[in-house]
Order: sequence, then C-alpha cells, then structure tokens
Amino acid sequence: MTTLPAINALVDVVLMDGEAYQSRVEDFSGKRLTVAAPFGVMDADVPKLGASMELAWVAGDRRQAVDVRLVELGRERPPRWSLEAVGSIRLQTRRNYVRGGGGEWVEVVHGGTTYHGRIIDLSEGGARCRLTEDRFERDDRVDIKVALETETITLNGTVLFVRRDPENATYDVIITYESSELVGRAIRGYVLRKEMEERRRNRESVANAG
Repeated sequence: MTTLPAINALVDVVLMDGEAYQSRVEDFSGKRLTVAAPFGVMDADVPKLGASMELAWVAGDRRQAVDVRLVELGRERPPRWSLEAVGSIRLQTRRNYVRGGGGEWVEVVHGGTTYHGRIIDLSEGGARCRLTEDRFERDDRVDIKVALETETITLNGTVLFVRRDPENATYDVIITYESSELVGRAIRGYVLRKEMEERRRNRESVANAG
C-alpha cells in the first residue's frame, strides 16, 4: 500500500525552482508531516507559508512523491518545517527525466536552416517537437532553441526519431541532448512549476464545480 513516509525516513524537499534538498521526517499526523529544515536552504530562500512544493522519498525500490504545502515554520533548534499533503501519492522513476511542458515555441536549426514549431513535451535530456516541415532523419545533428518563461535555452542535439502524420501535415521530431547542470536545473524547475500549476488549476476546478 502506498503511504506517506514514516518517522526518520529520508526525504527530498523539492522547491518551486526545481531544486531538491535533503531532509528527514521528524513526526507525522494524518496528512501533516514535520521534517527537519531541508539541508542547504538559505534563510533568504525559505518559502513563505502556504507555498507549494514536492516531497519525494524511496520506498523499497520505488521512488514516490506527493505535493505538499508549507503550513508552519518551527522556531526550535534545529528548525523544522510542517508540511501538509495536498494530493495523491504517485510513483516516480530515476531512470527517466521528469517530462512536461508543452506549447512553447521552438526553433530547430539543421543544415543552416531554421525551422519553427512547438514543444509537445521536454525534459533535461530531450524534447519532442511538432513541426510542419519534413526535413529531419534519425541521427541528424541539430541545434534547438526553446523559450522558458523569462529565459531562452539553446542546446546541441541529435534526432532520435521522426513520426510523420501526412494527413495533418505535421511531424513529431524527438531530439535528445546532454544539458549542463545549469541548463538542466532551469528545465527541471520549469517543468515542475508547470506541473504544479496544472495540478493546482485542476484542484480549483474541482472545488469550484462542487
């Protein structure tokens, strides 16, 4: 059965910028957990009460995660954070990068020509782009440029697969790449923020419908 982590379990607290910090469960009651203040979070970066984040841990050979919100900052030493689970526990895997996003404009450069399209989904290891030109084959070397909110990332990649849909005159081009830690962190943070925002909208939609 999937349950929240027990006392003394090691966990990762993932903030909205995508950064993960190590912690440990000190206490829990129902859907509320008390964890040690995550190691490495500077005082200036401590989230405000009510902030959304993710709690992740390993149970057996599976990595699990749940959305939480910060409900209290303890004054004791060492300090503690009180977190309340606000969603269902889900399974994750470290074998794949977190994928998400969708709809962002993308530029793919091949042979000196720039092709414009939209992102279907992306991660720090690859992107699936939807284009209208049939100009790519497996193993083509390309450059890819994607705008993520306030910053634009540029990566050198390789075409892994092309799926052609002649009826709709579109082509899904899957491009893999190796991102630096800085770029990988930017993509990871962007994907997690989009995911959290979407889940929040879904919860609000259900609440308003009720």
